[in-house]
Amino acid sequence: MKKQTLFLALLLLGIGKMSAQLEVSGIGNVGIQTGNNTAPLSSLSIGGKGSAASRVYVNAENFTNGIRVARSGELDYHHQYGITSRSYLYQRNKTYGIGGYAYAESPIGSGRAWGVIGYAGNSTSGYNYGVMGIHSGSEDGAGIVGTVNGNQDVCVPGIYAGYFVGDIRVTGQINGTLIGNSDIRYKQNIVELGRSEGINNLHKADREYTLNSVLEMTPVQYNLKQQYITTENDTTQTPQKLLDEHSQLFSKKHYGLIAQELQKIYPDLVYEDNRGYLGINYIGLIPVLIQSIKELNAKVEALEGRAPGFPRTKAAAKADNAEEPDGSSELREAALYQNTPNPFSQATEIRYYLPETVGSALLCIYDLQGKQLRQIVLNERGQAALSLSASEFRPGIYLYGLIADGQEVDVKRMILTE
Repeated sequence: MKKQTLFLALLLLGIGKMSAQLEVSGIGNVGIQTGNNTAPLSSLSIGGKGSAASRVYVNAENFTNGIRVARSGELDYHHQYGITSRSYLYQRNKTYGIGGYAYAESPIGSGRAWGVIGYAGNSTSGYNYGVMGIHSGSEDGAGIVGTVNGNQDVCVPGIYAGYFVGDIRVTGQINGTLIGNSDIRYKQNIVELGRSEGINNLHKADREYTLNSVLEMTPVQYNLKQQYITTENDTTQTPQKLLDEHSQLFSKKHYGLIAQELQKIYPDLVYEDNRGYLGINYIGLIPVLIQSIKELNAKVEALEGRAPGFPRTKAAAKADNAEEPDGSSELREAALYQNTPNPFSQATEIRYYLPETVGSALLCIYDLQGKQLRQIVLNERGQAALSLSASEFRPGIYLYGLIADGQEVDVKRMILTE
């Protein structure tokens, strides 16, 4: 009898202690360690009364982890987590440590949806992370992967801190080195910029220069205009500014091109987003600029008589280093000298040297497209000169060349001003 009485007393004591730790409200809410017989407000409240707006409430003020879900192994207690989850990987299974979904089957046009949101701040400066993803191990993958259109089965070709499938947009600066995929193994239908006959044939009247296209571009300077984000059918929300007006990006001037204008010249360098706004692939402009520089260099060399289309002879090279024809130098090969004055607006004089052995000689004048404008027969031998009147030409840049016995001796440039 005494044993039965003692057992009953212990049982009542245990029930009393348990009831002090467990509370059940009249509507079925359950509270664990809510304190002072406090009725739980959440469906499940742990460590406090919770809130009627929360299904589950956990107060982990004096605990390392708020919620811990671990299938195997021990957690690192040097770190503190609001929620921790560890899932063991099995072959061919898709395993999620934590999954967050905020999704409607069809657009509702209002509200906000966050799959995962993280806030962090006021810890050691430089060590506050809203969301952190860490890649570990030797297999390809990424710390953070972002996709569009619900694609969850992404194969990451390498090891990266972040990998994104789809367009990426930022409203601030990007600090770092931008590297585009330029390996030939990524490319097909490769065609060299410029026409197939090559830049050196300046006599082609129908020559299409990349340089001409570049010269059609109009560089501009500008400031960014503030953009506002509004939500359709959400009249309670005030439009939000997209750009930080105190940032350098907003306050400093920018330099670039107008996409609508570039689209007429190089449409493949202009892209349109899903809202109809245009953007420019400025990195793609670099090869175009390089090609235009090459074409400009070829023109300069032609003006100086060094382009393959205008080969220099030994006489021309010797003439560059020879004394001016004042009678003191005896040149045995034909030579052409720079016109004087140059530039000119009234008239200019072109001097040349023709040895007696030359049978026929011509002085030919061309425009920059290689079209011959005049052909003058040279009858004098030795050191000679001829005059050109500005009235015979329009203001511009011209080439003049000396041809002796059918061979091009040299080509030089002259400039006629207004």
